[in-house]
Amino acid sequence: MRAPLKSGAILLACSMTTALAEEGAPKNVNKKVTVIAAQTSADGSSEVTREVTRDCILSLPNPDILEPMVTSEAIYLRSINGDSGRNEWAKSYTAKLDVNYLTDEKELLIITTRAVESRAPVIKEVEKKLRHAQSFVSDPSEGGTAAGRSHRQYYFTSREEAVKDVRARARIWIQQQKAVLCEEKK
Repeated sequence: MRAPLKSGAILLACSMTTALAEEGAPKNVNKKVTVIAAQTSADGSSEVTREVTRDCILSLPNPDILEPMVTSEAIYLRSINGDSGRNEWAKSYTAKLDVNYLTDEKELLIITTRAVESRAPVIKEVEKKLRHAQSFVSDPSEGGTAAGRSHRQYYFTSREEAVKDVRARARIWIQQQKAVLCEEKK
């Protein structure tokens, strides 16, 4: 069993090591230090980090010039608009509108390599123009024709009503997106 070292013995050993290093023992000092993400592995693998620096909409269309796709379906309605004696076949219309737009995105790619000897990270700026689509469908609960008594449902019974509803929905969304238009497009 060893006897515990006294603190004076440890201090003497440290000062002797320092004195030997100062006298002429060769020093190996590496001053290349780069810390991006502090991790303790040295396996040589790379890590990619993305930092978005810009994300804005380049252009938005006018919903009044877009033509929605309209579908119709024949349905049998009972108790039309609250009249219990009025039961008949009708056409129910649904309109769908796709708004296509472009976004401009810039991001910094930071590629770091984990290794024993530190290397400077590779930083690249990437610019992308991406296409997006937002779909809108007319909401039948806004329709002008109601059917049923206890479980009342609404329908668009004219093509124009369905088109008007879907364009209004698209117009509201486009108005909200004007806040994120690119600066040069405002």
